[in-house]
Amino acid sequence: MRLLVVSLFLSVLVAFGIVGCSNSETSGSTSSNFSIGAGTTGGGFHTGATALSNVINDKVSESQASVQVTGASVDNVGLLQEGEIKIGFSSTETAYEAYKGEHQFDGKSHDKLRTVFPGWPGVYMFVTFQESGIENIEDLQGKSYSSGPSGSSNQVFADRVFETFNIEPNTSNLPTDDAANALKDGTIEGFSIAWPASAVTRLETSHKLNIVTLNEEQKKKFSEVYPQYLWLSIPPDTYESIPKGVENFGLYNLLLASKDVSNETIYEIVKAAYENKDMIEEVMPQMAKGMSMENLGSTTIPYHPGAVEYFEEQGVEIPNELLPPGSE
Repeated sequence: MRLLVVSLFLSVLVAFGIVGCSNSETSGSTSSNFSIGAGTTGGGFHTGATALSNVINDKVSESQASVQVTGASVDNVGLLQEGEIKIGFSSTETAYEAYKGEHQFDGKSHDKLRTVFPGWPGVYMFVTFQESGIENIEDLQGKSYSSGPSGSSNQVFADRVFETFNIEPNTSNLPTDDAANALKDGTIEGFSIAWPASAVTRLETSHKLNIVTLNEEQKKKFSEVYPQYLWLSIPPDTYESIPKGVENFGLYNLLLASKDVSNETIYEIVKAAYENKDMIEEVMPQMAKGMSMENLGSTTIPYHPGAVEYFEEQGVEIPNELLPPGSE
């Protein structure tokens, strides 16, 4: 009789949510409404999150995803670790440093981070007007410059470049569209952003731009300090300012999730995204192309089990070092 009373009592507690169940790597609750951690408007993360939310809202049953404006890469890994968002975009170097607790995350491992799928390569740009006379990053000394939104990989990269080469601009951290507007009205003389970026395309409709990158000598020195960055290309004819294209340091952008998100939720998101890439291509062609199965190795932290399940169903084997901790 006493056992029956205790069992009934516990059942009531569970029913009213007084007693909860802990999440693990292989389980978790599924919520039909959630935000995608993006970045500021005008940047690639915001465009990518918009494309993904369109797919989720149209193709994932009983789910509604909204785009959440954030500080981008660094901000998003923090929000994921704290459980404030379920999925969000970041970059390979930020994800790696956060997961390992290195550099700016020294001693603060973000161990809940998991990869959902690769996004697209991002190439850093220092954007100025041609009339400014800024041709080299060293010309930014003492200039008014937005290094990127606080918590973004743009800010981290720009600050590391300035520190490496002892350049001291008068920096601010404006959201992408605000930085573009500030450049137009003369409040600043340049800003950092990563390709692809709609803000740069819009600027070119009314102004002639200089897109400044590191030269070969600077490339060598920076690589010695930060070997985790990739040397990537912006294709020809992407921008009027660089008709032949240009090379600079960059990274791969990724969709990340918290390990606490259920396998079912992540599986359904990945399935919808990969089986409706045409919808993503309409909004962001670079993201649709970057999601190729051949690019699944372009991440620096383990995959979420729900993503692994989908990719293995497609006959793709995830490298052992990218499997979730505890996987065989």
